[in-house]
Amino acid sequence: MKFHWQAICRADGWGNTVKALGILGLLAVAYCWGRLDALPRANAVPPGTAAKSEPAGVTSSGPSEYSERWVAVIHGNIPVTREEFGEYLIVRHADKLELLVNKRIIERACKAKNIDVTAAEVEAALAEDLKGLNVTLKDFVDKVLKNYHKSLFEWKEDVIRPRLALNKLCRSEVQVTEKDLQDAFEAFHGEKVECRLILFPPDQKKEALQKYPEIRKSEEDFIRFAKQQASASLATKGGLIAPIGRHTTGDENLEKEAFRLQPGEISSLIETPQGQAVLWCIKRVPADKTKTVESERASLEKVVLDKKTQVEMQNYFKQLQAQAQPKLFLNKSVTQEEVESTVKKDLQDAPKSKPPMK
Repeated sequence: MKFHWQAICRADGWGNTVKALGILGLLAVAYCWGRLDALPRANAVPPGTAAKSEPAGVTSSGPSEYSERWVAVIHGNIPVTREEFGEYLIVRHADKLELLVNKRIIERACKAKNIDVTAAEVEAALAEDLKGLNVTLKDFVDKVLKNYHKSLFEWKEDVIRPRLALNKLCRSEVQVTEKDLQDAFEAFHGEKVECRLILFPPDQKKEALQKYPEIRKSEEDFIRFAKQQASASLATKGGLIAPIGRHTTGDENLEKEAFRLQPGEISSLIETPQGQAVLWCIKRVPADKTKTVESERASLEKVVLDKKTQVEMQNYFKQLQAQAQPKLFLNKSVTQEEVESTVKKDLQDAPKSKPPMK
């Protein structure tokens, strides 16, 4: 399996590389445990039906603490029980069931191998994440977690802890080879090609063939077409992209074509999974001769190991899911739009009341 470094390689040095790696690691796992694979859902079970099935070792001879324990009280003596509160939350947050099921799958695998994740390890991982993002804890909570509608507790328990657990489960399966180190070294410190890119979506292959002769007339024509291309992110920058290094794009054909170019030259149409690509070479960026594989070995080994482990974690978790064969018996939570739609329909279907008599 080949590993590419486009997500973490940047032209502006190792510091931004580490920062980008931290961002990648955080955002990639934000929904990994709940969304990696869609779990099969059985038909919805009415709340009363699910409650009849008692866990192993629990008898139904009398009322349980769950149904009697109070979490609140109104009017001095009317209780709100844990059971009522639990059912209230289930209806509104059934979408989190998948997250819980996946956590249980990971916990079971860890228990079988006597693997544990301590609170100190979670805190250390959080500190490392904050360092990678270059943000304070307060900014992380207020500006990052808020966008994901997560609390800091949820982030620690639902994201960081399962991530560390999976890391421990599969870390021993990951090996760093000399070729991995050489590829990473070339990606970070090797020669690069600064280019502008025009990308035609797969359904515009005919249009790409038609426009190609005009695109290649001059740099001004190239930039004009680059600013009009389908990709908004490319168009706003006139097609300017981060310098292309070896082993950085995941497309050997594209990289080969880029390194064939000299400043001012334009590529042929390049077939890529994203569509037809055209490159304009701005300049060649020479390799950093002050660096060697040996001088950077420790840093490279860490990045390669982290990257390969991240890939292995996803594959390993898929295997755990397949073995567990989970089935969910709750539908997703009802959205605000669905509530409003139902209410409006009920109001429309309800018989019109007569105006009061005067």
